[in-house]
Parts: sequence; C-alpha cells; structure tokens
Amino acid sequence: YRQPEALTIMDDILRTERHKTVVITGAASGMAYCATELLLSLGAKVYAVVNSKPCDLPVEAQFKGNLSVKAEIDNVISQLPEKIDVLFMCHGVGLKPDREKFIQMTNFVGQRYMVEQLLPRIVDGGSVTFISSTGGYGWPGNMANVGALLKTESFEEAEKWVEDHIGMFAEAGAPDPYQFSKQCVSAYVKSKTRAPEFIGRKIRINAIGPSFTETAIIKDFNLAVSKDGSEASGANVMYELFLKSWNGRAGKPEEMGWPLVIFGSDLCSYLSGQIIYIDFGMTGEMDWQAVQG
Repeated sequence: YRQPEALTIMDDILRTERHKTVVITGAASGMAYCATELLLSLGAKVYAVVNSKPCDLPVEAQFKGNLSVKAEIDNVISQLPEKIDVLFMCHGVGLKPDREKFIQMTNFVGQRYMVEQLLPRIVDGGSVTFISSTGGYGWPGNMANVGALLKTESFEEAEKWVEDHIGMFAEAGAPDPYQFSKQCVSAYVKSKTRAPEFIGRKIRINAIGPSFTETAIIKDFNLAVSKDGSEASGANVMYELFLKSWNGRAGKPEEMGWPLVIFGSDLCSYLSGQIIYIDFGMTGEMDWQAVQG
C-alpha cells in the first residue's frame, strides 16, 4: 500500500507543529481548552493565558491576568516567550447586564492590544487566529460604530471611546454588547489582512465564527435572554433562535477548538483575512435568504 501524496504532505505539516511555540488565551475551558489538548497532542510547546481558573493540561507554562486591564495584559506579555509561531486569541465573556464596558474591553480592546504588542515576537509566516462569533455576522452594517472604535490608536483612546458610547446599546435596533464586541473582532481581522505589519511579514490573520455552542458562557446568554429571569426560560429562547428551525443541536467545544487549530496551522498556509463560520449552515442560510429578496 502506497500512502497518497496528500496524506504524506499532511503528516509532514502536522509534524512541524511539534516544534512550534504557541500562545493561547482562555485555555482553561471551552473551545480553547479543546484546542490546547489538540496542540499538545501534536507536540507543540503551549503557553496558556488564563483569567481565573487554571488550565489543568500539561502546558509549558501558564499566566494569569485580567485581560480587560492594560497593566495586567502588560504583565502577562512580559512573561511570554520572545519567539511565537502561532497566537490564538480565545478568551472572552458572555452577555450580562451592566457590564457593557467590561465586555468590550475583554472581547475586543484588550485582545487587539495584546495582539499588536506581541506582533513583533511572531515569526515571519506565523499566524494569529481569533474566536469571533456568528453574533458578529452583521458587522458591515454597523461600520459607523465599528469603524470608529477600530480607528482608535491606543488602549486608552479605545477605552475612552467605549465609555463615551455605552448608551448606544440602549438604542432601538442596536446590537447587544456581546454582538458589538464580535463585530469589532471580525472587522479587525478584515482590516489587517493586507496591513503592512501583517502582510509585510506574511503573518496570517483569521477568525472562527462559532454559533450556539455548549460552553460555560451559555448560562450567561440563557439568563440574558430569559423572559422570566430563569435559566430554563432563556434556554428555551436560545433553542427557538438557533435550533428549532432545523431540528438541530448545539455545537460541542471540540467542534470549534479543533478547526481553530487547523486554521492557525500550516495546513491553511494560504488562508488569511477570513471569518470561518462554524454554525452548521446558519450563516449560509442567511446569505441565501438575503439574495432571495
């Protein structure tokens, strides 16, 4: 039996992951945890960044910090390796009342700052991969706000912009704070695809866009959309929104974490500037319905 050439090439590429230095945030749970498991099985040297709960996997080292606060991000960055092959930005928080600013600072502003501070350490030909969301799908229609936040040039300027625009989430038809943070992530990926600091060194930038997934923050979403304050009521709302129409099921964390690793690896060495929606066809159906008029 002769192994097909394509499989031989794939095996060679995956073997190169054994020698890579990888930084992954949010590694203690959910999608990032599953991605970390896969990365370790491939032999990568994984440096994990966590918020509070530690990662129980055998990573090279792990660092704790509140990734919505500049000083704590700087402290984490100071401890990370000087050479990074692959960076995965996976941490994030769900939707809860009265934490509109915290959501923006954690899910986008802090992530952008961390990436741009670490960019000089990422090797030529390396990659940066985010976790966005199907919640960010409508970003082109909200460029007045998304574009304004992306134009801020520093952590402090972005923080001030967020503080000054908290009221926009109360406006009729506006995205909720979680959706807006993910719109910004998706737009950022698109905006940096051919930016000199990325394309000049052939550093790829992509994001996965998960849909409804069985992770810890689902409880936050259930409570946020609940009609009577109970988690059960919110779970029913989420089922009606995401699953009922196609008799579907929620995604599993590994169904997001594994593709995350693939898109950041050399298996996708010509893939950049993409938001890969992992949603069992939800956004595909939305695209199709939109052109039906």
